[in-house]
Amino acid sequence: MSTSSENVSIWATRDRILIGRGPTDRIDPGIGPNRYQRALDELQASGREVALASFTFDVEEPGSVIEIPTRVEAISPSFLSSSNGHVDGSIVSTGFDGWRAGLEGALATISRNQAEKVVLTRQVDLQFDSEVDVRSVAARLVAAEPDCFTFAVDGLVGASPELLVSLRNGSVTSIALAGTAVDSGALSSDKMDREHSLSQFSVEEGLIVHVEDLEVDDRTIFEFGEIKHLATKFHGNAVPGTTVLDMLASLHPTAAVAGMPRDAAIEAIRDLEPKSRGRYAGPVGWFDASGEGEFAIALRCGLLKGDKATLYAGGGIVEGSDAESEFAETELKLAPMMRALRID
Repeated sequence: MSTSSENVSIWATRDRILIGRGPTDRIDPGIGPNRYQRALDELQASGREVALASFTFDVEEPGSVIEIPTRVEAISPSFLSSSNGHVDGSIVSTGFDGWRAGLEGALATISRNQAEKVVLTRQVDLQFDSEVDVRSVAARLVAAEPDCFTFAVDGLVGASPELLVSLRNGSVTSIALAGTAVDSGALSSDKMDREHSLSQFSVEEGLIVHVEDLEVDDRTIFEFGEIKHLATKFHGNAVPGTTVLDMLASLHPTAAVAGMPRDAAIEAIRDLEPKSRGRYAGPVGWFDASGEGEFAIALRCGLLKGDKATLYAGGGIVEGSDAESEFAETELKLAPMMRALRID
């Protein structure tokens, strides 16, 4: 455990913004499926009420971060917008070569019937002329992406469109997003349907053991700026005694960020991606000492460290995926963070 006097922990939705205040205990809950329960145990042992958390994508990779501030307060959006720091930056590497090689490897895996879908990540490295102010970046994301879940936890900053799971007053909500396009008509293809169906199934499978009377809404289209997604919403009531951390252990990683079947897709990701994802595509959000909370999937985000940043974007590869169109999709997904960092 480490303690920091300087802390920027943020969780923002359309209706409220939570921010960590005061000295913060920072904990890595370790690896394995029990990491979620260990995170809750640490919060309860601290005597504090709320923690913000960012877990690694790969459950076997260390580096998850649980931040337990002295207090967490709800604030107005004006607190963030009052910070206007700006630095100049440029792209160092686009990650294109690694992306193309990974995509070809994923298609080979699929052609051998080892997986039906593999989600790959592209990483883009940026260099700035001075340290990037996390609060300023978060403020721009809150203003530009009001329907997303904006977060900042130990340098990982982003605005995710995808709610992994929320447990509030016993009520559970989750949203499966998969299938991305600018034009709504492009979402009606067989490829998009197959990609979304796999993600929908994986979310339902993860929730059903924890939710009573699980309801599945009709598939619809969610819009986030210029980006559109196929979406399916789930809701119901939590089985008594279930915590949001229990549901994370069952849900993550969904087919939207790993693929299908899960184990085969994760093995392909470990083999094909040239660099670790770290906390990209892992659960990010908040939880309280009673075990309730709200988590998104850490998408449309970047890891900010001093005067450097690494941005992340991914795409679901299925039979028929095309390298150029998939790369263009990652460009769309990178755009919100590029704008927030004021990179042309």
